[in-house]
Amino acid sequence: MNGTYERALPGREVEVVTIWYGYPLSRWRGPRMPRFSSPMVSAWNPVLAQGLTLDPAAPSPYRDELWCDRWIAEALLYGRKPYGTFTLPAEQALRWFAKCGGTNLVYHARVEGELVRVVAGTSERYEQLFDLDALIADYREALPRELAEPETTALAAHRSLSPALHYVLPQEGEERFERAPLSVRGLTLGYPPRETAARIVTASGP
Repeated sequence: MNGTYERALPGREVEVVTIWYGYPLSRWRGPRMPRFSSPMVSAWNPVLAQGLTLDPAAPSPYRDELWCDRWIAEALLYGRKPYGTFTLPAEQALRWFAKCGGTNLVYHARVEGELVRVVAGTSERYEQLFDLDALIADYREALPRELAEPETTALAAHRSLSPALHYVLPQEGEERFERAPLSVRGLTLGYPPRETAARIVTASGP
């Protein structure tokens, strides 16, 4: 078994498990959000970007401490994530910069010892990247109104913005991203909204 496996649960919930050659890397529950889908949003994005595994002793794809950074860099290049940060050796970072030509990616970089830290995102606007109307409708159905309204208002306000112009180019872009509502952060990272919705409920307290 190798892939993402989904199971419907009572109460309009769904359980999703990611499996790497028979070994589970993640398992989570969230509300069903059937309207929204995007090739830039995947259950693998949070797993492989963060090096998740349910059993640290089990085999996993993560071969060394920079494996996730290399995965993020490649996912950005090939349009599997709208935004991300990664750290690579200078030679690998330079090769990545060269490959960015002809893409919609904008980035800034700084040297940290023998490594280069990169923050990158697409210049395309959120309304070009995603069906925000479908996503907003899903959040309104999945969350209580008092939780849904701030999140959907923030998503609607991002229609004409882009990850590059809002979260990469400004000096305070990373800090601004950290302060953004969870629905915006999750979408910008390419994380499944169902998983983000579950985090929003958890963060709201008992």
